[in-house]
Formats: sequence, structure tokens, C-alpha cells
Amino acid sequence: MDEVDRGIIERLREDARMTFVDIGKALGVSDATVYNRVKRLLEVGVIKKFTIEVDETAVGKRVSGFIMVNVKPGAVKEVSKQLAEIERVSEVHEIHGSEDLIVKVRAKNLGRLRSVILRVRKIPDVVETELIPVFKTWKG
Repeated sequence: MDEVDRGIIERLREDARMTFVDIGKALGVSDATVYNRVKRLLEVGVIKKFTIEVDETAVGKRVSGFIMVNVKPGAVKEVSKQLAEIERVSEVHEIHGSEDLIVKVRAKNLGRLRSVILRVRKIPDVVETELIPVFKTWKG
């Protein structure tokens, strides 16, 4: 990966809809070069997908939090898969510390957030959960 690749990635991070022509102009290369580089970056897995960032509040998900989860020994992978299937779960991370997993959840209201927690607690091999509500996001 060289400076052109890094420049392409940086511009696509800022705006995934930026045209190859505009990226090429910014980097001093042709749009064909940008196209070929992006194609290669996709093929080798450096770029995994093009996506959008949604204002979750604008689409009705006004409440968020993190659920700290402890599981039985050896159950992290299976529990993580089940957590990832829950609709209101947006992220699942394996961590090291007093908990095994941290799970980001978003919901329309506290009642729906509560239903997610209750569902998590019903997963076999989940030993303990703790909810950390988010009051304000400063960067995200």
C-alpha cells in the first residue's frame, strides 16, 4: 500500500460517495488509476464495504447504552454470535477485564432497551449483565 492507496482510503472515509474523478484530481492521478486501486483494495480486503452513517436519533433510536456481559468459560464465541443476531444490537466486542463482552445497543425508548437486556439474560451461558446507559455522545 502506498500514498495513493492511503489517499484514496482517506477520501472515501470522509465521503464514500466521492467520485473517482474527484479523488483522482485531489491526488494528482487519473480516475482510471483510482478505479483500479479501489478494485484491488476491495479484492485484497483492505476496503470491506461502502456504507452510510445514519443519525440514529433521526430514525427513532433515541436511547443507547452498553451491556457488559460475562459468560461461562469457553462460551464467548457462541454467545457473541447470538448477541449479533439481536436486532437492536449494533456492536459486539470481546474484551479483557472483569467482563468478557461489551455490547452496544440502540432502541426507541427505555422499554425497548429493557427488552434487549432481558433477551440477553436469557441466552444460555450468559452469567451476568450490567447496563451502562449513554447520556451524551461527544464523538461517534
